[in-house]
Amino acid sequence: MTAARAHPVACVVLAAGAGTRFGEPKATAEWRAGERFLDAVCTAARWAGADPIVAVVPPGVAVPDGVRAVVNPDAGGEQVASLRLGLAQLANSPAEGVLVWPVDHPAARVESALAVIDAARRTGARIVVPQHGGRGGHPAWFHRDTWRELVTVKDGGARAVVQADPSRVAHVAVDDPGVCRDIDTRADLAEARAESR
Repeated sequence: MTAARAHPVACVVLAAGAGTRFGEPKATAEWRAGERFLDAVCTAARWAGADPIVAVVPPGVAVPDGVRAVVNPDAGGEQVASLRLGLAQLANSPAEGVLVWPVDHPAARVESALAVIDAARRTGARIVVPQHGGRGGHPAWFHRDTWRELVTVKDGGARAVVQADPSRVAHVAVDDPGVCRDIDTRADLAEARAESR
């Protein structure tokens, strides 16, 4: 039995934002030649064993083969609204937990996602956050027990759910600056590409 089947995990890719500071929606921005941010994140999630993968995207954005698309027409809305749309697609999934992976973290490596999933399996923590240099990053893992909170939290989104009860959160150190590399500007993109070479 594979680890993925023994500990099934889904992934929600948050990719509906307008990318105002970046100058275009980051879902369709080019990470590497011929590879969009969205493609990079979905590929890494697939290699980490996530199934299903749900991408919450703006209208008109195609998702990679095998990925479920959910359209969020409100590009300027709160990110947690996209997360709620994604989680709704997992209601009948056997997944015990979900990787929440913002599309502006295409530099996060598959090894980091695997480390997060492994920490969830080993520790039984309800939330697992990767860390690099003492800073928390993405993708973060949320056990199914926390999904109701994610859907109903009023202020602060997923961060508020993480901070609500530190005793149920595990942090896993990874040698991957990409987990903390939030690409908001063209300068961020240049730095992230240089780091990932």
